[in-house]
Amino acid sequence: MKKVLIFGANSLLTAYLLKQHSEDHVSVVYHSQPSRLTDKNHPLSDFKKIDQNQDVVYILSALISNDPEQLDNILNINILLIKNITEHFANSKIVYFSSVAIYDGIHSGTINNGTTPSPSSLYGLSKLFAEKIVEKCSKYAILRISSIYGLSMKENTFLPKIVTSAIENNKIELLGKGDRKQNYIHAEDVARLAKKLSLEDKNKIILAISPDNYTNLEVADFIKELTGCKITFHGKDFSRSIEYFENDLSVSSHAFIPIKQGLKELIEWKKK
Repeated sequence: MKKVLIFGANSLLTAYLLKQHSEDHVSVVYHSQPSRLTDKNHPLSDFKKIDQNQDVVYILSALISNDPEQLDNILNINILLIKNITEHFANSKIVYFSSVAIYDGIHSGTINNGTTPSPSSLYGLSKLFAEKIVEKCSKYAILRISSIYGLSMKENTFLPKIVTSAIENNKIELLGKGDRKQNYIHAEDVARLAKKLSLEDKNKIILAISPDNYTNLEVADFIKELTGCKITFHGKDFSRSIEYFENDLSVSSHAFIPIKQGLKELIEWKKK
């Protein structure tokens, strides 16, 4: 039985990580509210009182914001907290959940693990800075996650918004021709990849992405097939359009949840 600590008690990924470590001794650290998924909760203010000898420390905690007014909070949560965590748990395997936002200065084309990070946002810059801190650890894994989805996800990104629109309004509105490309990965796949990397001896940075990249129209068509909704088009879409590829064996050998299956689960959950 391993000792596992998760920073980010109420993250979308927390439930999936707890499931992956059902046989281990797992505790979570919360910022504002304890997790309802476990009774082993610690407030962030007390984390330095936690036993330093953890086998694995997962760092989910992050402030997703590009608001200059939030600069102090971004620095404190996304950078300084990471530094404090890695110093306190210096002997543990650190698994850090980063983001493909570190490439958000690249507006089109293809990105792989050999692509030089080029962040242009405060959030992207903070995640790359934190990666550099984690890379100083003796044992670490870094997952650069694409657009993650799953049950209980927040209603602030493209995928949950169009699912909700399909259910409530029986239609999906797409900008332009719907040809913007993105990569979607189920939260369960991220948790399984993270668990896999936590057991590897080699320090590693991977793109936590699914093997397929989809246009907005392709995703909308999947939802239309599942709900019978209509698809309409208006205006122009000037959003970033990126394809991601990862050849690392940890990812390429992984059996991913098909997006249609994941969307079906998400739709059924939202209908309840």
